[in-house]
Amino acid sequence: MSNRLPGYSTKLFTEIYDTVDKFLTDYNNIGIPAKISQTNATTLYYLLYAKYGNSPIANMDENQFKYKLFSVIFQYGPTWEKRLEIQDKLKSLSLENASEIYVGSKAIYNSALNPENLPKTGDLTELSYINSQNTTNYKKSTLEGLALLSSSLETDVTGEFLNKFNICFKKFARPGKTYIYVDEEEEDEI
Repeated sequence: MSNRLPGYSTKLFTEIYDTVDKFLTDYNNIGIPAKISQTNATTLYYLLYAKYGNSPIANMDENQFKYKLFSVIFQYGPTWEKRLEIQDKLKSLSLENASEIYVGSKAIYNSALNPENLPKTGDLTELSYINSQNTTNYKKSTLEGLALLSSSLETDVTGEFLNKFNICFKKFARPGKTYIYVDEEEEDEI
C-alpha cells in the first residue's frame, strides 16, 4: 500500500486492481454474469484505470465496491459493446456516391379492390392479394448522407459508459478522514 498524506479512508482503484488479470478473474468469477467479451473487458479495465486509477472507492466495504462495479458492467456493458460495433460499421462505410449512406427509405403502397376476405376495423394483418402497387424510392443527397453519418459518429459511446462508473468512486478530492487533535487543557474546558 502506498503512503499517502493525508490518506483516504478507502482504497484506490489501482490498489484493488493493479493488474488486468485480477480484474478479469473477479469479472469472470464474482457471480454476476459476464455480458461483454473478454477483449472488451480487458479494454474496459485499461479505460477504468486511465479514468479512475487514483480515485478512492466510494464504499468502505471492498466487496460491495466490486459488486457495484460489475453490476454497472452487467447493466450497461452490452449496450456499450453493441454501440461500439455500430460505430465500427459506420466508420467502415464508403463515402463514394454508390455508398449505403446515400440510400434512403422505400415506401410501398398496395391497394386491393373487392377482397375475398374482409378486414376487421383495427385489423393490422395484410390482405392476401393486391390489385395494384406503387413504390417510392428516396435517395439522399451527398450533403444529407454525409451529415447523417457525421452526426451518428459524434456520440462518445465510451465516455458515456465510463461516466456510469462515477457511483463507484468518491465524489470529493479530499481525504476521507478528518484528524482532530485536542490537548489536555482544551479537553478539561469541554
